[in-house]
Amino acid sequence: MSRLRCCLVVTVSISIVCCVACGGGAEPGQDLSLTPYAASTVPLSENSGVVLANDTTVCTIESYENRVYCTSVSGTVNSHFGRAGEGPGEFQGFLDLARGPDGVVGVIDARLRRMSIFDPAGTLVSEVQLPSLAFMAPGSSVFSSVLTVNLFSTRRDSTGVIPGYRQVEIDVESGEIVWERTFPGRFSAAAGCTRQLEVEGLNAGAFSPQASVVFPICQGRLLFFAGRDDPLGTMIKAPGYVLELPSEREVEEYLESAGIFADESFFRNMPKPYPRLPLVFDDHDRLWVVTNRGRNDGISYLDVYSDAEYLGAVRVGHDALAIDLRGSTLAVLVDRPVDPEDVDGYPDRGVDWYDIGGLELPEPARD
Repeated sequence: MSRLRCCLVVTVSISIVCCVACGGGAEPGQDLSLTPYAASTVPLSENSGVVLANDTTVCTIESYENRVYCTSVSGTVNSHFGRAGEGPGEFQGFLDLARGPDGVVGVIDARLRRMSIFDPAGTLVSEVQLPSLAFMAPGSSVFSSVLTVNLFSTRRDSTGVIPGYRQVEIDVESGEIVWERTFPGRFSAAAGCTRQLEVEGLNAGAFSPQASVVFPICQGRLLFFAGRDDPLGTMIKAPGYVLELPSEREVEEYLESAGIFADESFFRNMPKPYPRLPLVFDDHDRLWVVTNRGRNDGISYLDVYSDAEYLGAVRVGHDALAIDLRGSTLAVLVDRPVDPEDVDGYPDRGVDWYDIGGLELPEPARD
C-alpha cells in the first residue's frame, strides 16, 4: 500500500485557513491540522492503551475479554492473545502496553503485578514479576532492558498512614528495582492544586529516551525535569488551556458510577484535566500531549513541547483517547462519531494513522 503524505492546514486566523505542503512549517503558537493516510477499526474497550509494535502494526486492549489485538494499517488483525486468568499469558485487568526491542509487546497487568512479553505473532516470550507494591502505570510506551513505572505506595508515621507516589526503574529480567525517586510534591501545592487526600510525590510521570521527565500538575500546568535526578523542575502553563468545570451530564455520569462513594460538591468544582494520559515522547525528545480541547466539536488537539517550551498544537480528527509515536508514524486511538448505522448507540473505536515525517514544528528558542 502506498503511503499518502499528509496535508498540513495552518490556521492563520479565525476566517483564513491555508493548506501547505508537508514540508512546510508553522510559526510558534499556530495550529497544524493533519489528515490521516489510513484508518483501522479496533475492538471496543474501556481501556485506552495503544502501542505501535512497528510502523504498520498497532496493538490495543479489548478490556471485555482481557485480550490484546494487534492490527495492521490495512485493518487486518495480525494477532490476538490473552484471556482472563492467572496462568501464563493470561490477564486479570487494569492493563497497560509498552513496546520493547525487536517489535515485542509488553502487557503490564496491575492486578497480577507482572509484565508478559509477546512477539508480534502473539507468542508468549517471557514474563517478569513486578515489585509487590501497589502498581500504577508505565512511565513510557517503550521499554528496553528496564521498565519505568509510576508506583503508588504508603508509609506510616506518628500521624498515621501517608499515601504517596514514586517513580522506579525495574530490570525486565529480574524484576528488581534498579533506580527510584520520589519527586517533590510541593509543586502541586504551589500550583494551587486541590486534592481530596494529602499525598507525597507526583504521579503520572512520563520519561523520555533522553532521560528528561515531565509531570501533569493541574489547571493546565506541566512540570519538566531536564534529567531524572535533577533537583529542580520548570513549570509552565499550556497556552491553549481554559478552565472548564464538569457539565451536568458528566456530573450525572459520575454520580451513577461512584454510587455511595460520590462527593458531588468536590466533583462539580474540580476543573477538567488539561491532558489525557499518558503523555508521550517522540524520537526527537518532543513531548506530545492529548488535550481535552475541542472534543465537543468532533476534533482533538495534540500539544507539542520541547525542553519545557511550547511548540504548537496539532489538530486531528475525532475524539482522541491516546496516542503512540514511532519514528514518523503517529497512531491516534479514537472514538468515531455515532452514525445511523450504529444500532448499539456506541461510537466505533479505531486508530487513525498519520505520517509526521514532514511535520515541521518551530524550533525551540535557544539561549
